[in-house]
Amino acid sequence: MMNHPKYAKIDDYLDLYLFAAKMNDHEWQKEIKNNLAAFLKESSERDRQRESDLRVQLTYVNRRILGLYQQLRQRNVQLTEGITNELYALKQRRMELEAEIEKLREQNRRIS
Repeated sequence: MMNHPKYAKIDDYLDLYLFAAKMNDHEWQKEIKNNLAAFLKESSERDRQRESDLRVQLTYVNRRILGLYQQLRQRNVQLTEGITNELYALKQRRMELEAEIEKLREQNRRIS
């Protein structure tokens, strides 16, 4: 599987499940299956919360960029090196947030 702690843990559960099957320990298999399901549910909830947090940050960054452009258009501020640097940093952060959101979505698609 992929090099990700979540996948490693899933692999461990599946290995234990197969081992329990070889031992004909159906109770242990059931316990492992329930633990894996709980892990996947908890992991999914954490990922949804993380994506939500990233979206809040993305909204803030987009609003800040829009606000700066509106101020520039209305000539409320002069285009200075400071504003240029801030816009560049905000756009860079926006790309990072979008990439992280996409990475979370891709990981969840692979597990589902």
